[in-house]
Amino acid sequence: MIRRLSSALFVLAAFLTGFGLQAQEAGSWAAPKTDGVLSAGEYRYEKTASGITLGVTLSPDGKTLFVAVRAPTAGWVAAGIGSLKMNGAFMVIAYDANGAPTVSEQTGKGHGHSPNATNKLAASAVRESDGVTTLELVVPAAGYTEGNAIKLIAAYGKADNLTSMHRGFLSAEAPLSAAR
Repeated sequence: MIRRLSSALFVLAAFLTGFGLQAQEAGSWAAPKTDGVLSAGEYRYEKTASGITLGVTLSPDGKTLFVAVRAPTAGWVAAGIGSLKMNGAFMVIAYDANGAPTVSEQTGKGHGHSPNATNKLAASAVRESDGVTTLELVVPAAGYTEGNAIKLIAAYGKADNLTSMHRGFLSAEAPLSAAR
């Protein structure tokens, strides 16, 4: 009887502890830090291709989108939201020229882009270190979360400018369920 009671108490304690951990994890959500460093596990969804790592997190209330791009370049990196191609995407192109960051909001037009008419960035950071450049940005999620996925593009180039051709790119559809 005592053995059975001990086993039952152990199972009950493990069960309650499990609930406590789940509640703690859900309640301790923290936004990715916009510091120009893409840390392991910082973003809910990540995809790596062509040497580029793309990370995205949608805030629990669905109102804020956090995006990161890391690429093997001392030149520019870019993130695009709202399309799987440049055309129609809201794009952020950035580079860090010897500690002097440049961040530009652009709109994709065909296979090119031009300065965006309105500013959408809530925050951004770009950092180049040891031949790797990372861009992190924060934007309102409205307009980018319709359907079941967030459409994204990412690219990088060799030079510190906003106009040279990309050397690598990727596109991704981040499922909303994975990005939250």
